Amino acid sequence: MERIIGNLDKVKLKLDEAFFYLDEIEEILQEDSIDQEAGEKVGQAGERLAHELSALSGKVVELQDILRALEEREGTPGSAGASPVE
Repeated sequence: MERIIGNLDKVKLKLDEAFFYLDEIEEILQEDSIDQEAGEKVGQAGERLAHELSALSGKVVELQDILRALEEREGTPGSAGASPVE
């Protein structure tokens, strides 16, 4: 179970990175002069992606909470705050 929680922590970090890259893409779109229609399409795709990433982040947190509750129920609460497995 510790490995699962650790892997979920890694997933959350990767989702945070994806949000960072979305922000960078948005900045590039604003700075560069690109076709308005193409910019709108990319912007809409970015918004959909951000929404999906946000939903995934929420699910990761939910899964982490469930796993921690299961660990506590099994009588191993000390391992719930374990650091991610490298």
